[in-house]
Amino acid sequence: MPREAPATPQAACPPYEEVISCRGIDIPFVPSIITPKIERPMRKGRYESGECALLEDILREDDRVLDLGAGVGLASAIAARTASAGHVTAVEANPGLIGLIGETWALNGVTNATLLNAVVSGGKRKSKAKFYLRRDFWASSMEPDSRPYEDVAEVGTIPITRLMKEARPTVICCDIEGGELGLFDEVDLSGVRQVVMELHPKVYGEEGAARVRAALEKAGLKAVPQKKPSSVVVFAREGAEAWALAPSATPPSPPHRPARPALRRAATEPWPPRNPRILLATCMKDEGPFILEWLAWHKAIGVTDVVVYTNDCSDGTDRILDRLQEMGELTHLPNPALATGATNFQPVALAYTEHLRAFREADFFISSDVDEFFNIRVGEGRFADLFAAVDRFDVMSVSEINHGCNRREHFEPGWVTEQFPGHASEMPGRRRAHVGVKSIVRLSPAVRKIRNHRPDLDPDWPDPVWLDGSGRPIRDFLEDPEKNGCDCRGRYGLVSLEHFALRSLDSYLIKMFRGDVVVKGKRVGQRYWRQRNWNAETTSDLSRGIRLARDYHRRFEEDHELMALHRAACDAHLARAEALMELPEFRERRAWALREAWR
Repeated sequence: MPREAPATPQAACPPYEEVISCRGIDIPFVPSIITPKIERPMRKGRYESGECALLEDILREDDRVLDLGAGVGLASAIAARTASAGHVTAVEANPGLIGLIGETWALNGVTNATLLNAVVSGGKRKSKAKFYLRRDFWASSMEPDSRPYEDVAEVGTIPITRLMKEARPTVICCDIEGGELGLFDEVDLSGVRQVVMELHPKVYGEEGAARVRAALEKAGLKAVPQKKPSSVVVFAREGAEAWALAPSATPPSPPHRPARPALRRAATEPWPPRNPRILLATCMKDEGPFILEWLAWHKAIGVTDVVVYTNDCSDGTDRILDRLQEMGELTHLPNPALATGATNFQPVALAYTEHLRAFREADFFISSDVDEFFNIRVGEGRFADLFAAVDRFDVMSVSEINHGCNRREHFEPGWVTEQFPGHASEMPGRRRAHVGVKSIVRLSPAVRKIRNHRPDLDPDWPDPVWLDGSGRPIRDFLEDPEKNGCDCRGRYGLVSLEHFALRSLDSYLIKMFRGDVVVKGKRVGQRYWRQRNWNAETTSDLSRGIRLARDYHRRFEEDHELMALHRAACDAHLARAEALMELPEFRERRAWALREAWR
């Protein structure tokens, strides 16, 4: 956007404790905005699926996109990701959504976009316009009569003619709850290749819908035949790539989609694999006291390569990792997001991982955090035993078991796998049965993209095999590309993911202070503690992994420099816990946990 049309000043996003992933875009879950009516389809990746799928199909890398009615920022984030060398101008009239859109963009590293809080006007209008606010934000609009409204906001206006001149869009995405009627009647659309528009005949009738269509056809943009009736219509200039809705056309290879990494064709290799290379990647920030146990555990059970990305460490984590790199135990890299100013540390790091030689040469890939331990329950507890217990697979998604604080209030140096044996039930009731997963991914051409919880597979890959932690086929993740968890009951037969998210109350408060390692500025909260502080069960046997890890850990104990760095990190952790008690917010959180959620 040119200088004469500056971006809307960034409003603050309302507080949130959870992120919903929809079509690969992370969205802050603010319950007051994302009401139950759209929460469910958003979690299933179906929210605004028509517009989003069309944008992904028709956009080119260098497109300039005008998004009218930005909502929560989903469509504009997808557009910015797809048209990565272009620019997105997003306009949203509802002032209550501006902070949320900005946070959505920040979570997803969107930098090639401009956000405006304005009403787009078609003709000569006043500098301010009334915008009618409803409980469901997507129902808010310029008209007051179609349904009851709760409040009225006065919002600045911007003429569509000025917006077209300054944004110079090649593609327009428009969902403004009826405001499209008359908007394009007298506008020069000669530079626009395609328009993705949701029509609203319930607001202005079929006659109004015909008027909108006529205005776009007059501008040389004709409606593309649809496979099935839909309120979302694509209007395309003759010769444009409008195959997405054509009933029989075969889509070309979209030029904007990056090629998948050159992966080994593991399908031709023997099974179970002999001496497989297993790459584990993770992000860390201030995890010094817990690194050596976690690393020894996973190297002992068969992980061959470890890549750790760090940012903003203050407890010596980075120095410990540097020493481990000198010892040949792992690769330590600064998070690549630091070079770009992005704040979505984990997605950026995973995207960068696909370009590493270690990734190209690996047979399997795992994304896992330092508080997560793969507990293999067969044989001697190694990945080789797990692979021998199942047939060849493309993905195995392992369900987590949350370990609570085990009534440990204060941090003590030691192994979390021994200090926190109590955990949630392996057979919980229906309401608590849905838990997160981490996945063991066999790297083959079937893999389109790696992600933190599960990969994206090529939808055209024949007969993909996706297993759960009991080695049974599971279709949940194949049928829902945004699914990151499943019903855990009966899924721990061969392997479980032991999740020590809280550790002691001291360590939880330090995690709260540190902020989320995935997203800058995001803090864990009370809900995080309530969902994970389960201690009653001890059915998960960790003895195999502990025995193997203890043997491997001896090589660390022999390095005096490494152990000195480890002790210093423990001292820093203790000092941080003590310092936090000088802050009222953390004293109150400690008191709350002890009083109401200690179990």
